Amino acid sequence: MLSVVVPAYNEEAVIEATLRALIGHLDQQDFPYEILVVNDKSRDGTEAAVQALEQTAPRLRHITNPGPHGYGCAVRCGLRAFLGDAVVVAMADGSDSPEDVVAYFRKIEAGYDCAFGMRFGPGATVEGYPRFKRLANRAGNRLIAWLTGSDYMDFTNGFKCFRRDTIARMEPLVGAQFNLTVEMSIKAVLSGARYAVVPNNWIQRSGGVSKFNLISLGGLYLLTIAYCLIQHRLARGGIVR
Repeated sequence: MLSVVVPAYNEEAVIEATLRALIGHLDQQDFPYEILVVNDKSRDGTEAAVQALEQTAPRLRHITNPGPHGYGCAVRCGLRAFLGDAVVVAMADGSDSPEDVVAYFRKIEAGYDCAFGMRFGPGATVEGYPRFKRLANRAGNRLIAWLTGSDYMDFTNGFKCFRRDTIARMEPLVGAQFNLTVEMSIKAVLSGARYAVVPNNWIQRSGGVSKFNLISLGGLYLLTIAYCLIQHRLARGGIVR
C-alpha cells in the first residue's frame, strides 16, 4: 500500500482542491493507498475542510501534530503514523502532481528503494518558480551533489517516495523545517539506497501563502548538510587521527 503524507499549515485556500485531485487520480489506480494529512496547528479552516472531505473519502484521514511545529516536524509526525509499505511526501498547496505520485510508486513496485523527483531537466515542467530562487536552488543542489558524490541534482525537492525500511534507516530524523527535505535526501543517498530519478512537474500555488523563506533557511540548510556528512562519517568509523 502507498501512503501519501501531506503536512498542512493554514492551507484553507487550497487543501480541498489538492486532496480532491489526489483522490481522483489515485482512485483510478490498481493499488491500495491512503492519504494522511498532518494538521500542523493551523489557525484557519484547514482542519474543518479536511474533516468535511473525510466524510466521503474513506482513504483520507488526518492527525494533528502535537508539537513542536514546522514543516519538518509535521512530516516527521506523519512518518511515525503512516500505514503503507511506501510513503510519498507531498505539498498541501497543489504544487506537486498526482500523476507523479503514481509514477514514483511504480518505481517502488519495480524494486527501487526510493523515487526522487527532478524538477529541472528533460521531461519536467515548472511553472511560476521565482528566478532568484531557481538560481540559488541550482547552485545549492550542485554543491550537495559534489559533497555526496552523487549525480542527482534536486536534493532540496521534498516531493519523493521512500520504502518504509528506507525511512527506518534514516533515523534519527531531526530537521524541523524545510531542511528535512535535504536531510532525508542525503541520508538516503549515503545509506546506499537504490533510487530512481523521475522528472516531476511543479506549479506555483494558486492560493494561500508560501511558508518557504530562502533567506532564513540558507544557514539551516548548510548546517543540515554538515550534520548528515559528519553523521555518515562517524557511522562508518571514518575518524582520521
